[in-house]
Amino acid sequence: MKEDWWPDLLAHIPIEDPWAEPDVLVAEIRSYDDPWIPGTRILWSALIPTAEFDALNGQLIAFNYEVESTGRPGPGRNVAGSVNPRFWIGAYTDGRRIECEPLILGWENHNHSAMVLDPKFAMTYGLMPRALNDGSIHWDNPAEPEFDVARVSAPSIYADLQQSGARATVSRDYLQDYLSLRGMELVQVYWESRHGPVDAAADALLGDRQQANEKLRTREVDVRRRREGGFFAQVWGARHMARPGPLPITNNPLEEAGLSWPGIEVPVTMTVAQRFRPWDHVYVRDTVLGIYEGRPGFHIGAEDGHVGYGNQWSVGPTRRLGRDVIQLEVRKLYEGTPARVVQHFHDHAVMPTPELLSAQSHQARNVGVRAKELVYSVADIGVMLCGLAAMFGLDAVGTEDYVGLDRAWLTHNGWWNGSHVEPILHHIPVDLSRADFLTRCLDLDKLLIEPLAERRLRPLVLAFGTPADKITDFRGLKLLDRLICLCNVAIDAALVPWQAGDEILRRYAEDGSEPSRPLVKLFALSDLRQAAGHRKDPDIVMPSALERFGLDMNAARGGWGLVLDEVYDQLSAQLAQIHATLVGVMRIPAR
Repeated sequence: MKEDWWPDLLAHIPIEDPWAEPDVLVAEIRSYDDPWIPGTRILWSALIPTAEFDALNGQLIAFNYEVESTGRPGPGRNVAGSVNPRFWIGAYTDGRRIECEPLILGWENHNHSAMVLDPKFAMTYGLMPRALNDGSIHWDNPAEPEFDVARVSAPSIYADLQQSGARATVSRDYLQDYLSLRGMELVQVYWESRHGPVDAAADALLGDRQQANEKLRTREVDVRRRREGGFFAQVWGARHMARPGPLPITNNPLEEAGLSWPGIEVPVTMTVAQRFRPWDHVYVRDTVLGIYEGRPGFHIGAEDGHVGYGNQWSVGPTRRLGRDVIQLEVRKLYEGTPARVVQHFHDHAVMPTPELLSAQSHQARNVGVRAKELVYSVADIGVMLCGLAAMFGLDAVGTEDYVGLDRAWLTHNGWWNGSHVEPILHHIPVDLSRADFLTRCLDLDKLLIEPLAERRLRPLVLAFGTPADKITDFRGLKLLDRLICLCNVAIDAALVPWQAGDEILRRYAEDGSEPSRPLVKLFALSDLRQAAGHRKDPDIVMPSALERFGLDMNAARGGWGLVLDEVYDQLSAQLAQIHATLVGVMRIPAR
């Protein structure tokens, strides 16, 4: 059998290249759910000193495919001082055993198979665990900060001849750094079995035999014909993944090798950065903010796009240009900012074109401008509702009791800190997906519609008098819509609501208002929100909702980002009109 021979059922193994991925698969237990070629895989990763690895001279078949341990003490062996828990992956050669370090520790209990990140690796970089709802543990480096450096799933459960599956991944850069610091080689050990109806390679090898077992330099292969027809193949093997080399985490690459920024002629190292002046800038897409948005500990400037992490570092001063570009001072970007943060910003760099640097670009609308308009528009409506309630003699309450936001609080504490505001500040990529567009509509609903207080708006509508129709099932949005309808009737007829409420109701019952539904775009947003929550079919709801914004599905051919811009803008315009209506009704002269 040639060294490169594989049965067809296992031919995917030699073409796998886990090291090519930024997050390297380092452990896996799984059952294949393919009904035609079912099977099982167990994979672990071993660290072996370079000298020991070289001594194997490529005979990777020496490796065992499992994580071994001292195990749990049994009855009759509980002698004080007799247990020294440890883990290893064994390699057996020349009559001796090499105990290699597993990167992921593992053990079984009943039908559960657990995976745990080696504490030595986690401690080396100060990684902190973060538990997710699915039972997985993600490991972060909060000082950088970098998230998901390692990810370890919940234990695999064996039931009905199937493994539910468990896996672990580690950042390739961190893994390379660790190998270099330790002087270790990374070897993956594995066992896999598959069976299926056809395997031409196995059929040719077997000829008239029922089974063949071959030991090669890197693996042992077993193939056989199944009594019920078809073929069975399994392999025990190992593959060399990586060796000591660079230190991408421990060393600061910006000390020696600079980054080439668009518009700057020379690569910028830490030393070169110090030569720049405050008017020397680089420019990045605001997609750079994506990994920081919504994460605890970060502050993102709502209006200028700067990023800060606790009191550890800050990227600023910054300035937004155009729809989605952020301007940064070169020197300040490099000062006191982790190298990988600088590199992350560099990944989103753009060329400073004349159009980008124009006066029009400085005045362009971006997500910060749009979000600020929405927040203050809602708060201003709350102020006017309080004023209208006072004219009717209703109980005095704060603006947040009507719309969820307090205008005075926002001014004092920062409008971006208002309730439900943070999600609508997230950057809006042009190529936004439909699912993300609907999620953003849900976020807008939580800011603009969900806080509308039924218990405050209903008394305000009833203050005009008893309506001709039934409004007992009206909630916040419909009550606000009815209120604005009545205010429009009052303005058109110059009738003071708190003096002529019955007449306003009569005219509304007979003729309606103009427009008949002044909150049409907010109702469209409500429909989009229900599509996001799967209460309604998006394919049915979205065309109708977008039509009320003057848009159609074709507007999203290049992505939903520009459509979302338009939704923000039109909602702002509608809120401004609601505010103007409330101002207008308050200014009707008393008779």
